[in-house]
Amino acid sequence: MTMNIYQTVTDRILQRLNAGVIPWRKTWATGLPKSLTTRKEYRGINILVLGLTPYTSRYWVTYRQAAMLGGHVRKGEKATFVVYWKWRTPEELKRIGDRTGKTNLAPCYPFASAVFNLDQVEGIARPEDDVPNQNHNRLDIAERLFDVMPDKPQIVHAVTKEPAYSARLDRVTLPHLSQFESADEYYNALYHELAHASGHPRRLNRFAVAPTPEADRFEAYSIEELVAEFGAAFLCAFAGISNPASEDLQASYIAGWSQALRKDNRLIVRAASAAQRAADYVRGKTVQEQGESPIQGHEPIEVHHA
Repeated sequence: MTMNIYQTVTDRILQRLNAGVIPWRKTWATGLPKSLTTRKEYRGINILVLGLTPYTSRYWVTYRQAAMLGGHVRKGEKATFVVYWKWRTPEELKRIGDRTGKTNLAPCYPFASAVFNLDQVEGIARPEDDVPNQNHNRLDIAERLFDVMPDKPQIVHAVTKEPAYSARLDRVTLPHLSQFESADEYYNALYHELAHASGHPRRLNRFAVAPTPEADRFEAYSIEELVAEFGAAFLCAFAGISNPASEDLQASYIAGWSQALRKDNRLIVRAASAAQRAADYVRGKTVQEQGESPIQGHEPIEVHHA
């Protein structure tokens, strides 16, 4: 399939931002999206892409997978495209280099795959965990999610207007729980600041990566805020926490994010990738671990230190 994946995803995000909507801020009552055949969570940019859709199921299949499972995609349904990465072998890199004369080739490249939500499919029963609005234990999961984060920053509660993370002090400062309109908003704020904290040199060392030469300080700040926003969205989706947009957030950041995304259509993918690593760290997942988080409903907590 011929398409500019970076531009397609960026255009969809920009369309929502230009309308004054932060598309990754939503109620994640269904949990993170998953492949029906592998039962693995989608990651990074695909969480954002699938989150833009109006469907209620967390599960997705390809046209062929639906047929193999005894079902079929309803006539007239439109596919959603997710992004996968194809890694080039050393032989492929050499062959391409010999043909083009290029020496600095990317080790992988993106390609798109068409998937359909179970809402668009007939003849396939929904899994037991695919129940919309089943979030009765979301706050329990949200609290235990924080428990498994390795090497936590200091958490301080104070009478303050805005949550903040200080990299110099490695400290998260939050308003008291009573200052938030709901527990969901408290955890969303906490996850946002923990995503920032994941970039500390003791953890993922994200702050050591210099911005591109053309980026000014405000743009670099906007990009880091985008990483924290995505990271919080991924964590909220995992716990089933609602992370509604606030007017203050919209006024402060939409213009900056839109400007940065227009300059670089690959930024959205890079930010989502960095956010996925941040969310993995908070969830206690090691770099090598590809399976589920140690937190699964009422299962025992097991901490994997990164």
